[in-house]
Amino acid sequence: MPGHPDEVRDALAAAIPGDHRVYVRLSGTGNRAARPVSDRLEVVRRGSGRAAGVVVAVGPMLDRVLEATADLDVTVAYAAAVRPFDRQGLSTLVAASGNADVLVVEPYLRGTSAHEVAAALVDRRHRQLGLGVARDTEVRAYGTPAEHARAHGLDARGIAGAAREFFLV
Repeated sequence: MPGHPDEVRDALAAAIPGDHRVYVRLSGTGNRAARPVSDRLEVVRRGSGRAAGVVVAVGPMLDRVLEATADLDVTVAYAAAVRPFDRQGLSTLVAASGNADVLVVEPYLRGTSAHEVAAALVDRRHRQLGLGVARDTEVRAYGTPAEHARAHGLDARGIAGAAREFFLV
């Protein structure tokens, strides 16, 4: 799930080798700057050793997540590739943050990566919240990507509110 047009070439180059099925999801929205495309979580902002938790921003959600959590003590990690999910990377980030609360912000169906977070943290008690497109909400009054994001709480304001409530800040 590249988060910037300049990431697409690397995502495709990584997907082409081999004989397995691959899905590369492109979006009409994106982050202001390209990031390295990897199957590992990239730490974009590190919280303190007593951080409220970890936020995983998938693809084009990174800029909104950074804006929404600018004043929160959280570690923010970027995922340009979500399968295979970097379970070891998430486990390491959670251990370093001192808190096992994980918020995943996905530009597709809410909770898509919940089972991956659970598998990554199976050895410890944790809380998790997935933000994404609501499965049970039919939205008919939008037209632009920004309106769609706002309707599902995936704009910076919606993410900020959910993050504050989840991390109890």
